[in-house]
Parts: sequence; C-alpha cells; structure tokens
Amino acid sequence: MKFSSAVNRHFAAGEEFSLIEALFDERHFSRTGAGLGDDAYLLHAGGETWAVSTDASVEGIHYRLDWCSPEQALEKAVLSNLSDVNAMGGRAALAFFNLGALHSWDEPQVRRLGAVLQGMESRFGFRVAGGDTVRKPSESFFAFTVMGKIVGAPLLRSNARPGQRIYVSGTLGRSAAGLSLYSQGLRPESFPEGKDFFEAHLRPAPPLDLGPALAEISGPVAAIDVSDGLSSELWHLSRMSRCRLKVEWSKLPYDARLAELPGGTAWKNWVLNGGEEYQLLFTGDLSDAEMARLSRYARTTEIGKVEAGQGVAIVDESGLEKELEAKGWNH
Repeated sequence: MKFSSAVNRHFAAGEEFSLIEALFDERHFSRTGAGLGDDAYLLHAGGETWAVSTDASVEGIHYRLDWCSPEQALEKAVLSNLSDVNAMGGRAALAFFNLGALHSWDEPQVRRLGAVLQGMESRFGFRVAGGDTVRKPSESFFAFTVMGKIVGAPLLRSNARPGQRIYVSGTLGRSAAGLSLYSQGLRPESFPEGKDFFEAHLRPAPPLDLGPALAEISGPVAAIDVSDGLSSELWHLSRMSRCRLKVEWSKLPYDARLAELPGGTAWKNWVLNGGEEYQLLFTGDLSDAEMARLSRYARTTEIGKVEAGQGVAIVDESGLEKELEAKGWNH
C-alpha cells in the first residue's frame, strides 16, 4: 500500500509518517504535546507532568535473531522506548510490557529475558507495572508503554524559534554502518574491525540524562531523538515548529572510520539518513555555561541554526546551500 508523502503537515516525507497522517484527522495532532506529533504524549496529573510513549519492536522489521540474541533484542527495545521519554525531557518511571514469545523459547530462555529486563529496571530506575504475554510460532515482538516524569519544561518539537542554534548529541552514522555490515553478511567474530559499529547497532546508548537536563534550561528547547535518521528528524522539527532549519555538513559529528568500512561508499548516507542512533537532536538559545553543564551528560555539537521560513537545508562541503531531503529509516 502506497501513501502520498506530499500531504504531510506534521511529519517528514515518508510512507510510515504518511500512514499516520492518513489514519488521523487534524483534531488528533497537537503542537502542545496534547496529541499526536511529538515523541510522547504529555499527561498532566496531580500537579505533575508525565511523558507517555508506546513503541513496538518486531522480529524481521526491527531485529533479526540470526544477528542477535533475544536478550539483545529486548535490551534495544527497552532503550528505544526510554529514548522517546528522554526526548520529551522526562525520566522513565513506569513501563507496561507486552511480549510476543516464540513457542521455541523454553523456560531458561524466558528467565534470561526476565533477568535482562529486571537488570534494566535497576539500572535506569523504572519499574514494569503490567502488560501481557502471548506465545507465537514465529516473529517475536517486544512492545512497551513507558511513562516518565518531567521536572521542568517539556521538550516539544514545536519549540524551535528563528535565531536558535541546532545541536546533536553523540556521533552519527555508526548504527547505520553496523546495519550495513550485518546486511553484507559480516559478523563481529569474522570482522573484529567493525566491533564498534556492530555494538552501536545492537546496543545503542541514548543520553538519558541529557533530556532531563535540557528540561531545566530557561527558554524554549525543541528536541527529538534520532531514531529515523537526522534528515527526517530535522524535517519533523521544521514542520512542527514552522521554521527553516539549516545545518552544515562540516559541523556534523561522525566517525571518521566510516569511509574505510566495506560498503563505505555510502557513508555520507549513513550520517544523514541512518536511523537508530537514539541521540538527541535539539534547538535552543543556550549560554556557554549551559552548554558546559550539558557536556557532563553527553558530547554535544552545534550543527546549524533555525531561521524564519520552512523546510530543511544543508550547506555542503563546497559551501553550497541546498535542500536536505528526508530519506531516513522507514519501518
């Protein structure tokens, strides 16, 4: 089934995002966090603000069990959900877990999954409060609904303002490189030179202290996690904030080894469009002191600025400014 991406008003172009906009009418979308359009829904209760997000990880789409173990797939699914709450400025407190377990998984395998989940509860401070389980003959899945408390101002995608600067945490392109290596039939044991890239794809490291720290910044901060690729995330921010975002290729933080990898002719595509980084892309008018404080939580790089207008532009290596198309990950 094909969907036109030309009608997207809240998200980047792409079939996944067009599907969402085809499902729901304009009443369901919001630029205040009270509807569709952000990484999570804002729930106000008892004088507190909570970010509520749900996401699924499905075998064959988000992971392959010939590339990773069920435990690794579960860990990545948890981290991707925590990343959505982080992108709103929250810290996860409660999770509801739905498991599609294969018939072939015996009791020791299920107990190993439980050990991973309970270890992550202790590590990140959330608690599984409920959920559901089902047995399946094929195509396992892990689905979560996560609730996280926000102390400070929520990080809305609509908070970008002309004059703000654009930042991204971490290093871009590694997860996409790892996915490419796996797709080429390479494995960590046969290609140890790719260890960092395999690891980045299977075990992302979202900066889960950075979102809450940004929520404490005075002044509006727009944020989104880099799950679908930098180009798509920039377009999401642009459309929700109704501003033009311009980044500079020379400022993007990427791993210099990407071009040396098998398939490395695509390394620029990995940087701009590779998904599943789970780093934070954000805008704001941040002081040097604020940036210094944020550096305690993650390496953060200024990559561009917010302007009046619409769309997303990139200044390439030759200094030429051109539109940056949204070509991020769709699933």
